[in-house]
Amino acid sequence: MKKILIILVIMAVGSLGAFRAVQVISAKKEEPKRGRLGQIPLVEVAPVTQGLIEDKIVRNGDIAPIYQVTIYSKVQGWLEEVHVREGDLVKVGQEIATLDKREAEAAVAQARASLEAAKARLKQVTATAQETVQSQIQHARANLELAEVDLKRNQALHDKNLVARQKLDEVRMRYNVAKAAYDLAMNSVRKKTWENDIALVEAQVNQAKATLSLYEAQLRNLIIVSPIKGGVTKRFVDPGTMVKDTTRILTLMDLSEMKMVVNVIEREFIHLKKGQPVKIAINAFPDRVFSGTIQIITPALDLQSRTAEIQIYIPNPDFILKPGMFGRAEIILRSNPEAVMVPIQSLVTEVDKDFVFVLQENKAVRRNIRKGVVRDTAVEIVQGLSPGEQVITAGQASLKDGTQVRLSLQSPAK
Repeated sequence: MKKILIILVIMAVGSLGAFRAVQVISAKKEEPKRGRLGQIPLVEVAPVTQGLIEDKIVRNGDIAPIYQVTIYSKVQGWLEEVHVREGDLVKVGQEIATLDKREAEAAVAQARASLEAAKARLKQVTATAQETVQSQIQHARANLELAEVDLKRNQALHDKNLVARQKLDEVRMRYNVAKAAYDLAMNSVRKKTWENDIALVEAQVNQAKATLSLYEAQLRNLIIVSPIKGGVTKRFVDPGTMVKDTTRILTLMDLSEMKMVVNVIEREFIHLKKGQPVKIAINAFPDRVFSGTIQIITPALDLQSRTAEIQIYIPNPDFILKPGMFGRAEIILRSNPEAVMVPIQSLVTEVDKDFVFVLQENKAVRRNIRKGVVRDTAVEIVQGLSPGEQVITAGQASLKDGTQVRLSLQSPAK
């Protein structure tokens, strides 16, 4: 029995030794294969996609009114009343301050009376001047007719030697005088000499009108009105102040529409146009986005900074935006809804060349590309790739064109 047990133990030990020998031989055969597999680099890949990409810029700026005016008095005088204070809203033409008007109103009343008197004189002269000339003509015609009859009668008597020559000469002289008076009256009709009298009085009327206009303008200058629709942001004086043409009264701002002034560089400048929409974010309203448009683009770049100034107008119908607020303007320079894109980590740059490695038949194939817009996680490919291709996104640091690669477990299936 012991011999049988010993024989069984020897046979078991022999079998175990043979199994280990087989394992060692198999391991030696697989070792070169595993070594070659370990030398093939592991890579991760991602597909080339297509979608929307936007080339946009963000600029910071202050909110300011489009129109801001400082109101001065045109004339010197005592400030009688200021009708508004800071924070009040005013309309165009609304009376906002007045100076003492008593002297100006008296001057206007006097000038208006002088004008009415001049108009009355003109009416009188116009009505009587022509009538006077016509009366003179009738009187001269009557005198001429009498002198003509007297001349004919005395001529007949002289022909019969019944009247002396001296008498006839006297009668003829009276006729000539009457004829000259009649001709003068008729000449006045032809030349309308009464129009000179009318013109003189008309000049007096015009002078009175000019004087009245001057005094009325001076009176209007004492009433200060708002030139814009907006709000009062500063009041400098109070009633009772003696003001001059250099005295500031109020500052007004048009708050119905605000603006943001920002600068752009040369590359951005060429993509901008008037009316282009802009998104505005205001620090005071973090959950709200305001809409604006580019309204003014400086037509030239500054030679020192190589930048251009643009003005963005922002509607403010509720007056929620205030001058001095800080915000950010987001401007889209270019939008491509069918852009070819790859993950930014797939891009490799050498000097001034950009390329990626494309996975083809388990090999890394170098592909030169021309990039467009670069974003945080994606790059637009303008030339060199097509949607659906696989680009290597990790492990490409040591790759060369044509290198055999194998996919890591993290890479998506092809």
